[in-house]
Amino acid sequence: MWESESESHGRGDRGMSSLDSNHHDGLKTDGFERRDQSWYVSSDIPSDLLVKIGGVSFHLHKYPLLSRSGRMNRIIYESSTSREVEPTVVELDDLPGGPESFELAAKFCYGIAVDLTAGNISGLRCAAEYLEMTEDLEEGNLIFKTEAFLSYVVLSSWRDSIIVLKSCEGLSPWAENLQIVRRCSESIAWKACANPRGIRWAYTGRPNKSSSSSAAAAAAASSPKWNADSKESSPSRSQPVPADWWFEDVSILRIDHFVRVVTAIKVKGMRFDLVGAAITQYAAKWLPGLTKESPTGGGGDEGWGQTGGGLHLMITGAGWRGRGARKS
Repeated sequence: MWESESESHGRGDRGMSSLDSNHHDGLKTDGFERRDQSWYVSSDIPSDLLVKIGGVSFHLHKYPLLSRSGRMNRIIYESSTSREVEPTVVELDDLPGGPESFELAAKFCYGIAVDLTAGNISGLRCAAEYLEMTEDLEEGNLIFKTEAFLSYVVLSSWRDSIIVLKSCEGLSPWAENLQIVRRCSESIAWKACANPRGIRWAYTGRPNKSSSSSAAAAAAASSPKWNADSKESSPSRSQPVPADWWFEDVSILRIDHFVRVVTAIKVKGMRFDLVGAAITQYAAKWLPGLTKESPTGGGGDEGWGQTGGGLHLMITGAGWRGRGARKS
């Protein structure tokens, strides 16, 4: 894990921020309660809105959502004019981020504090865009606040940029259209190419291949990070920084995202031999088993079907040849 010194100071829980809506209406609630596959708002006021997403039901109230979501405003209005049945039923199976992201967005609408993390920010940002939670409806609405977290927290951190880019795999085309993939790729590339001279580094070793933790967690736990210790005698200061320190972290990415990162790294002037070595390590890690399963452990992930061919073209293509190499 690669952290700037500014990341290591002033935050007990790095990479997390509590998010709260500025506006609080008269509906009092003690929070959300889950029962099996249904969420209920703890309130004395009966629910008049049922939202269904991917087999999960949310028993909510219209006003908190229509006052902050342009899409919900339209859907609820159209439903109300066409029938008098209560509660109004809305199905949002195409909402990016699924029920997990909608839960956070709904809590925000009720004024309940939500913890933003690198693991949930991309899904929540996409959900906010889908729900049209803009500044026209409320100052400091969800699009604005998730964008601020991405810009000022995620993109300043190597670890968070990797985690967010990894989480974008199931958010196409929203994450691409909102430039989350591009911005994270650029952030990772810039940090990989940064001059580490004068930085104090600490190491935690390579990931244990037998570990059952996720690839992203393994990379975050095993990669080098900037140490906030300012003492000149710090043992980590005398340790050399390996040129390939970033290889393991970027190797957890899906092929299309890996290509984006390595392309950006190459454009920023990274040595051609290091670029080639990173590609070779990526190929060695994933190529043998690509015909049987995807790097994420599941079968059939979109974008992985032709990974073997993509890797072959990336490794042998003219775009990855070193300076002075000629096409055959």
